[in-house]
Amino acid sequence: MLSVLHLVAYAATGLAFCSVVLSLACGLYYLAELIEEYSVYTKKVIKTLTIIIISLHVLFWIFDRLPFFHLAFSIFCHCVYSLNLKTFPFISLTGLPFIGSCILVFADHFLWFKYFTTHYRPFMDIAAFFGLCVWLVPFAYFISLSANDNALPTSDPAFVDAIPHQHKQGLMKTLLSYIGVKTQDTTMLTTSAADFNSTTNTNIYNQPSMGVTSSIHYTPPRDIQNRKTL
Repeated sequence: MLSVLHLVAYAATGLAFCSVVLSLACGLYYLAELIEEYSVYTKKVIKTLTIIIISLHVLFWIFDRLPFFHLAFSIFCHCVYSLNLKTFPFISLTGLPFIGSCILVFADHFLWFKYFTTHYRPFMDIAAFFGLCVWLVPFAYFISLSANDNALPTSDPAFVDAIPHQHKQGLMKTLLSYIGVKTQDTTMLTTSAADFNSTTNTNIYNQPSMGVTSSIHYTPPRDIQNRKTL
């Protein structure tokens, strides 16, 4: 028998799921805005988090007796992640540090997932380990990819020349450029340049006409000049 209460429960569950997803999206957008505004502090925070997590791996080996090979591999992964800090916030999506980091993230995840499926640990311990020691630093790099758009150029000309043009674009602009979509900034720059050129041409064209008009207005007639000579 059809129950209206079950339908209402399904609809409420769907609305709750959409609300959670929307809240997460708003939170990620806010974090991305903070990273774009404070890119220097973000670099320091990521570096500090990397040092703390590597120290936690050492403590896990001393006190919790976690496998040395797994911990050493995870430390190696975080060392590779830190290579992206050399040009931060300019991160190349086609560079070896970024591609290697993407591969090592999934490799580290499946390595620890296989370990915890065969060795019992409380669920809260496993969730905390994956959230802090596996996914936190890669997630920080991921949301920092949009910081390329608003980052100011560096004062070192050699460093600017060493950075390709792709490093100065964010994730969204790079993806849009691959599919051939023009971004809004380019359109705005083109429109403003066209308006500036049209305004300049109008002023140039109007200036000589004003000069001619003023010279005709102040030139005395010939009969007045003849009277003055008489």
